[in-house]
Amino acid sequence: MTIFSQPILVVEDNHTTAKTLSIFLNGAGYEVNCVANGSEALIEFHSKPYALILLDIMMPGIDGLTVCQKIRQTSDIPIVMLTAKSSEDDIVNGLESGANDYVCKPFGAKELIARIKNCLRNAKALESTPALIELGSIMLAPEQRKVWLNQEELKLTKSEYSILYSMIQQVGRVFTREQLINQALGEQYEGFERTIDTHIWSLRKKLKEPKGQPRYLHSEMGIGYRLEDVKPETNAIKNGESQTTNQTN
Repeated sequence: MTIFSQPILVVEDNHTTAKTLSIFLNGAGYEVNCVANGSEALIEFHSKPYALILLDIMMPGIDGLTVCQKIRQTSDIPIVMLTAKSSEDDIVNGLESGANDYVCKPFGAKELIARIKNCLRNAKALESTPALIELGSIMLAPEQRKVWLNQEELKLTKSEYSILYSMIQQVGRVFTREQLINQALGEQYEGFERTIDTHIWSLRKKLKEPKGQPRYLHSEMGIGYRLEDVKPETNAIKNGESQTTNQTN
């Protein structure tokens, strides 16, 4: 007995290709429904819930790019483009129309299944993302990419937001500069590690951190940075205890 998991809508006008895709996807445990053009795709999409759409670009009538744009007006469903067009401009057009991934024909079954699984994993991760993350007086809305301090919205750069978002998901963890580059700025980032220090300095300024006694962004000497809610008065007490201990010693 075969137990199917997520339903996938295949939009492909070539009957042979559609049949081949059904065999691939059925074999991987997916429920498949095929339609042959853009008009049918839009009707079918609204008729039942799907986990993902495999969408051919070149079709008679409404093309795949237009279908993708129309679906994106109301839904974030993962969409994987299937097409023989493989130029850089074609790929960019597909992604800018709202596709999550772009697979060029001819393609291998293993590659296609891997890309589908990756899109579904990413979609699931987004569903589990909380609507609002709070730390002390900081509020962060992942879906809106917005941050507030004491209910006042902060104007953060893309890099500043990415660093803060990476750290707020693991409060108390010490991040090295290299880890912040890889997780927040991406492995393709070409700046120097010390550029992270500049972003942290700017974030501290925007978070109105007391000089020398940060509340949220803390330095770990020789290692990197840690995000944690430690009020300035707590730091002052600790510093006072340290000074008393030194005087006693």
